[in-house]
Amino acid sequence: MTGNEKYLFERIRNGDEAAFKVIYNKYAPRLYYFIYEYIPLTDIVENIIQDTLMALWNKKSELADNTNLGAYLFTIAKNNCLYKLRDQRYHKKIFELSDVDSSELKANMDALVILDTSQLAFLEIEQIIEETLAQLPPQCRTVFSMSRFDDKKNKDIAEELGISVKAVEGHITKALKLFRSTLKDYLPIVAYLFIP
Repeated sequence: MTGNEKYLFERIRNGDEAAFKVIYNKYAPRLYYFIYEYIPLTDIVENIIQDTLMALWNKKSELADNTNLGAYLFTIAKNNCLYKLRDQRYHKKIFELSDVDSSELKANMDALVILDTSQLAFLEIEQIIEETLAQLPPQCRTVFSMSRFDDKKNKDIAEELGISVKAVEGHITKALKLFRSTLKDYLPIVAYLFIP
């Protein structure tokens, strides 16, 4: 968890709705890509995101000081996905309204069961991201960080750094190639890095 996330986490624990909104806006898209990987129905995905983030808000005063926000939210989302995949009503709805067949749903459920969303896994992911960023040339690292961690548009990055939009795209492509390799074991959790 970054220093900013720790600060926001403390604010949420104290009931700060503005801090919760910031975390909500940051994690809702990340959770969307994660959940959609296993349950490809937008309305169910959105319900799981709402349930997951509301669980954070409702349990805010019970959370330990060392809670890893990402691990906590992804674990709740994982468990909500498993519940929906096991519940026959949802199972039937997913089967009827998507292109997924029952064997794929079973495979999704099996994959979720073994997926590690523990705090240790998230610490490892954070370490891999830091190490991968360190391997990138300085300009490439800056561009990728601005794009994926600061949520800036390519055009804005280009203007701010005084480079072309094509150069920005090239740096992002180069970084993504390396991240796909270093984070291959965690792709469902870090899918947000690969979506523009």
